[in-house]
Amino acid sequence: EEHFHLFDYDYDHDDEQLVQEIQQQLQSHNSNQMEMIEQMVNRKYELELWREEIQHLKNY
Repeated sequence: EEHFHLFDYDYDHDDEQLVQEIQQQLQSHNSNQMEMIEQMVNRKYELELWREEIQHLKNY
C-alpha cells in the first residue's frame, strides 16, 4: 500500500512549526481541491493498471 508523502525529508525541530502550519492549512483547505487531487491520483493509478494489463496481453 503506497502512501502519499508530503515530507520525504528529515527535518529538525525548527521545522516542526512549519510542518504544523502546513498541516493546518491542508485541513482547512478547500475540500473540493482535495477531491480533485484524489481523483487525479486515482485516475493515474487506473492508467498504470491498464498499462500493465496491456503489457501482459502483448507478452502472450
